[in-house]
Parts: sequence; C-alpha cells; structure tokens
Amino acid sequence: MTTAMAAYGTEHFRSHDNLRLMDETVAEVFGMMLGHETSIVAEQEDAMSERRTAIVGFSGALRGCCEVRMNSMAARTVTSAMLGAPMVDAEDPSIGDAVGEICNMIAGGWKNRVPALASACALSPPTIISGSDYVVKLGTPSIKFLRTYQFGGQTMQITMQCEELARA
Repeated sequence: MTTAMAAYGTEHFRSHDNLRLMDETVAEVFGMMLGHETSIVAEQEDAMSERRTAIVGFSGALRGCCEVRMNSMAARTVTSAMLGAPMVDAEDPSIGDAVGEICNMIAGGWKNRVPALASACALSPPTIISGSDYVVKLGTPSIKFLRTYQFGGQTMQITMQCEELARA
C-alpha cells in the first residue's frame, strides 16, 4: 500500500466525511461556476430518457472514477449557465464539453479535499456518452457510492467508485 493511501484507507472512502467532502465540492462547483444552489435528493432513475454521462478516471494512489449523469434538459441547463447564455438547443455541441468540465471540476475538487490523494492521484480527461437506454460498466468496483442532487429544478446523479485503494 502506498504511503498516501495508508493514511486514507478503504474505511475513509466509505465514510460520511467523504460524502460530506463530495457534497461540499458539488455545492462549490455549482455555486461558483453556475450560480445554482444544490440539494441532496432521493435517488431518481429515468433510464429511458435522453441523457448525458461524463466520466473522469482516477489513477495513481486511487484507481476508479467519478461519473456524472443527467438528462438532456439538465445538461442544457448546465451548459447555458456555464456559457452565461439563454437555454442552448438540445443538439448544441458545447453540451458535452460543459458536462465533461463539470465532472472534471467535481472529481478534481473532491480529490484535492483529501490530503492523501491531492498530489498522489491523477485525473483522466472526461469521457462523454450521450443517448438513451445505455448502461456504463466500469469493471467491478470494490467500493461505490451514488448521490443524487437537485439544482435549478433539475437533477443529476454522481457515482464515485474505487476499484482498489492502492497497490503494493
């Protein structure tokens, strides 16, 4: 186990403190970048609707990913807020970039709040998936948690998963 992860450990990834760090990160990103307050809501699933998913991978001391999923209207709301523009069209090419950047900011903001990971863990560029009726499979994580947030009348889900916490 790396020195950085010895100070962190599996139990910390599963902890309420870790969820609090993610909640703080989401509130900060949405408040500062989009001007939206966020709140935690019960898990909601609309499996068949058009949606966008962004995935940012973690490597180094932590192997896993941060996944942000939202329906098309939520993605358009995020994009419009980031651009400071009226509601963008559903086919606007900047939607993928905006959702990817939100995922990147959440993944990086959370990682930097964990001292054991801040400099010992790298992020991948975001991968964007759009469409309906798809499932994202990323191996078999040993640890996974999901949170659903509401912002500006829209919802999004964030999943953090960790395949392993360290290698010897």
